[in-house]
Amino acid sequence: MTTFSAMAGVGLICPNPSGLDGLNVEVLNTGWTETDWNRVDPKEPQGPLLLPFLVGKIDHPNGLALVDSGLGVETREGRYPKFILKADKHDVPPGKTAVEQLGGLPDIVLMTHLHYDHVSGLLDMTPEVEVWTTLEEWRTARTSNMLFPSRKMEAAVTWRPIDLVDGKANRRLGVPAVDVFGDETVWYLGTPGHTPGAASVLVRAEDEVWLFVGDIGWIDRHLVDRRRPSWVSVVVDGRPRRLQKSLKWARAIKEKCPTMRVVTGHEPRWATEQR
Repeated sequence: MTTFSAMAGVGLICPNPSGLDGLNVEVLNTGWTETDWNRVDPKEPQGPLLLPFLVGKIDHPNGLALVDSGLGVETREGRYPKFILKADKHDVPPGKTAVEQLGGLPDIVLMTHLHYDHVSGLLDMTPEVEVWTTLEEWRTARTSNMLFPSRKMEAAVTWRPIDLVDGKANRRLGVPAVDVFGDETVWYLGTPGHTPGAASVLVRAEDEVWLFVGDIGWIDRHLVDRRRPSWVSVVVDGRPRRLQKSLKWARAIKEKCPTMRVVTGHEPRWATEQR
């Protein structure tokens, strides 16, 4: 089981940029969903809200990595997932899937979790692409995630479940971590709660430090003083008690490391282009 430091943020040392030439990060938007503010922040008046489906792009000298895969062609064409598409309006503009924006395939994809809006783009890829998920997430995908198309998704790419258990992993930012490229620039972190084996990704880029926290928070204000409504959390959060620890951890980092670029899963400000 992934564990956390007793008090999130206590003794936290904020990492520095790597200074590694050519290690850069970008945030891609692969589409939109139209929802209502009362599903995201109960303190806001009711009204429409557009949320993007974000993907992190990491240009590393040893390969091109993505954080999550966002929405893909099968979502654009209404084939996956059919259930959710009846409930919410989705827009995946032509040319905006991760593979379309890259103009090719990444070398590796680091999954924060396996919900449909983060894995859909994997169906556009091939087994040449290595996909990391945590071992706990992989073990529970078939029982805790009704929208994960196991057989189809398993065949689409090459999966690498990562054991993020204390004693079998290093620690960075107070949580279990694995060094992705072996040079201490990109770290895969265990931050469960939103799903049983959810993860985050720390990147010490050339000039900046980035932290992708997936759906620990959907929007930036979730990392300050707001959180999704309790009735929404019951539906979408697999391990609510663990999520509170991860949320406390992410908030502590955002407060103590103000220059770090912390990316939540669906923050509109990262989507620089409107529909």
